[in-house]
Amino acid sequence: MISQTNTPLLMGIDAGSSRVRVLLFELDGTLVAEASDEPTVKCSRPGWASTEAEDLFKSCLNAIRSVVALVDKPERIRSVAVASVGDTGVPIDAAGDAVYPIIAWYDCRAQPQANWLKKHIGEERLYRITGLNMNPIFGLCKQLWIRENAPEAFNKTVRWLNTADFLAWKLCGVPATDYSLASRTFALNIQNLEYENELLEEVGIPCNWYQTLVPSGTFLGHVLPEPAKITGLPSDCKVSSGGHDHLVGALIAGATNQGTLINSMGTAEAVTLFLDKPIYDKAVGSHGYVQGVIVADRPYYYHLGGLFTSGGAVQWFHRLTDQRYSHEELIKDAWKISPGANGVLFLPQMRIGSPPNPAEMSRGAFIGLGTDTDHTVLYRSMLEGMAFDVKMIMEGISQLKKAPEIEKIHCFGGESRNDLLMKIKASVLNCALTKMDMPETVSLGAAILGGIGAGIFNNLQEAIKGLRFNTYEILPQPEWVEPYQKFYDDVYSDAWKQIRPLQEKLLKACPPNGNDS
Repeated sequence: MISQTNTPLLMGIDAGSSRVRVLLFELDGTLVAEASDEPTVKCSRPGWASTEAEDLFKSCLNAIRSVVALVDKPERIRSVAVASVGDTGVPIDAAGDAVYPIIAWYDCRAQPQANWLKKHIGEERLYRITGLNMNPIFGLCKQLWIRENAPEAFNKTVRWLNTADFLAWKLCGVPATDYSLASRTFALNIQNLEYENELLEEVGIPCNWYQTLVPSGTFLGHVLPEPAKITGLPSDCKVSSGGHDHLVGALIAGATNQGTLINSMGTAEAVTLFLDKPIYDKAVGSHGYVQGVIVADRPYYYHLGGLFTSGGAVQWFHRLTDQRYSHEELIKDAWKISPGANGVLFLPQMRIGSPPNPAEMSRGAFIGLGTDTDHTVLYRSMLEGMAFDVKMIMEGISQLKKAPEIEKIHCFGGESRNDLLMKIKASVLNCALTKMDMPETVSLGAAILGGIGAGIFNNLQEAIKGLRFNTYEILPQPEWVEPYQKFYDDVYSDAWKQIRPLQEKLLKACPPNGNDS
């Protein structure tokens, strides 16, 4: 059993792309216990992915119960908050039941609805209101898809809860949405931080589907009797609002410091630079970047560029090779491969094209394969392609109007554990990377927000100052810097432009959803 003192413990929940993580922390960020559970993800057609809402909540309860069982005094657990993926939600009926599965954030089935919005509302207007570029993953597109393809479910819906909202609601019974998740719906006006009801009425989505907007770290309610009984959480444990996973982690990783770029490295990768206020610049949206906001002690605005399959590409590789090679084996053997991976290039845009070369649908690619190409070379080329793509995203972000100069790069997330990837990235970017020794920063961020909502901390800055985790620098490998710069300049920077016309022909000839699209 864990821990002998009576000091409070904070629970942070990270509902990610494929599993729910639950971590328990001391007030200074010391990890006390952790557990995870994986809900079933259904892929009924190519390009589609969904999870039953009750399966997700069951996984959440399972992971909470496993963590609570590790604590000798569960009454020490004073707060809970949830961070989650953005871009998706749960339609709820008047009885409180989910009426349709949760469409995964990366599911692009709503492309026709995005095209409709583009035609009838216009990209520039949507960007000016919401800060988002045209992309089928955002919440409004999914709502329109449900209206057209599951009208029974649409007509029963009285409430739309983003993933973290849904889990918090199931735990405490109070529905609310924080600003960072609202930023991913196509419904939040980024200028006045209110729902754009005129737009919702225009496209036929009921305004009352959307919940009260609250800052992250707002107390919502105590844990309900049933979840408390199932998990062992104390009935007086307080549930507070969390937010969008990348942004919740970024707050803890130093995003509030001017000029610090945050690289969140999970299934998807986010490159985030915080701003004092939103900036209207057509280039942001047209090049695939988005703006948004997370509100804690004050609003924190940001530019964000996403690589939608970084850790997701690695997971795909493991599935493809039937898990025959462990992470440790792959990393050890790939260290021996020279920069450039024996002339094999990997383009990691396996779901959606990353900025500054956005594409609503895309497919990854290996170029330069030979009969001597083995799994180790492929793996090394994947890590290099991911690093090159982040370099391209960063270069684009730094050129945006009024973007602050990038002085530091902080990395966190599960993929930051890969020392070879971090060394390749530092060499590709030719700069030092700051890495936290707490890779589960999203869960820590959620726990801190829960502590704020419970009144344990007065504000975000007080909470952050009390954290006691270490950071260290990953420096470029000197002999790798020049070869990578040459490879990037001569090959990678132009590769997507060269292959995109062929990609578009392939998608037209063989659409990922087949005849059902």
